[in-house]
Amino acid sequence: MSTLQLDIDGGIGAGGFSKSYIKNFLAAAGKGPLTIRVSSRGGEVDHALSIHDQFAQHGDITIELVGFNASAATLITLGAKKVIMNTNSFYLIHKALAWVNEWGNMNPDDIDEMIANLEKQKLFLEKVTLQLAKMYAKKTGKTTIEILTLMKEEIWLNAEEALSWGFVDELSEPDTKENLLNNQKMISMLNYSELPIPGTIENTLDPLPVILDPSPGIVASVTTAIKKIINSIFTMKQFTALNSLLAVVSLESTDEGIYLNETQAAAINTALEANQQIVTERDTAMVARDQAVTDRTNAIASIDAIDPSIASATTIEAKIEAIRVHMAAKPAVAPAGVQTAHDAVLSGDGVDWARLNALPHMQEDKY
Repeated sequence: MSTLQLDIDGGIGAGGFSKSYIKNFLAAAGKGPLTIRVSSRGGEVDHALSIHDQFAQHGDITIELVGFNASAATLITLGAKKVIMNTNSFYLIHKALAWVNEWGNMNPDDIDEMIANLEKQKLFLEKVTLQLAKMYAKKTGKTTIEILTLMKEEIWLNAEEALSWGFVDELSEPDTKENLLNNQKMISMLNYSELPIPGTIENTLDPLPVILDPSPGIVASVTTAIKKIINSIFTMKQFTALNSLLAVVSLESTDEGIYLNETQAAAINTALEANQQIVTERDTAMVARDQAVTDRTNAIASIDAIDPSIASATTIEAKIEAIRVHMAAKPAVAPAGVQTAHDAVLSGDGVDWARLNALPHMQEDKY
């Protein structure tokens, strides 16, 4: 049984190789093995994700990459059973892009609204980018942070580099060898598609699309101005304490989160364990402190119960003085215990005046 073949050699999306087009092709082709040749500069992520899922569901698709393949064109290959790349070809992945069309006269309220809309759009793009990075990482065995770094660099990989990264499974030698970097028509097409030229790296945080125009000077000036504004708004968040703990200048981060390698995660875990020990010791000390406060409160309550003058004293020193005065005013008291018939009946002040007055030296007529 011969293997059917499809050539995807244009844009991926509506008006080109759409998810509906691929669905109809696969339905007509049946469940047999399929070989699909891809030479595309990309297209719409929505269609690419759907095509990826359709390829994965089919289960027996081999993709051959020829020429320049970027963006959505690389994404659909992740759903194939095998990916073969022509040694003349190039491969590029990048962060998700969206057209930014904010310009004109604006008052402060308009600018605030524009910033809010751009921040919302940026958050969505970061979510899409993170999901795509996870898909590439699953294919290659690389970490998500490694993939995100490559996406940020926007650098073209040649066939050998794509193989070493794990994006493709094997290489194929073409019948004729061609240096595509000398193909001016192809370079012009890359320029028009807003893709970097092989051998260069875009250093902007999230490059904005550039419209080619017969008057490049004006367009370049406007584009540069927009990039500066957006990059100043969307400066990557940094966590100075965390950077200091990990001994790094900065971490890759988005509103979705920050990305750590295994060594960095281990360093954080060690710091958390040490911090937990400190917390445990602090909690133990706080329990001891609370018990001491309770004991002190109970002791003061017992002292205050002796006499109102002591209770009304507001300081420890004043209470001690009140106790001294109170004790000096009462030189003796009857011993505690059960009285018998032999015990004298004491007066209200605790003194047996009858016995004292009966003593010889207390009789007035004797003197």
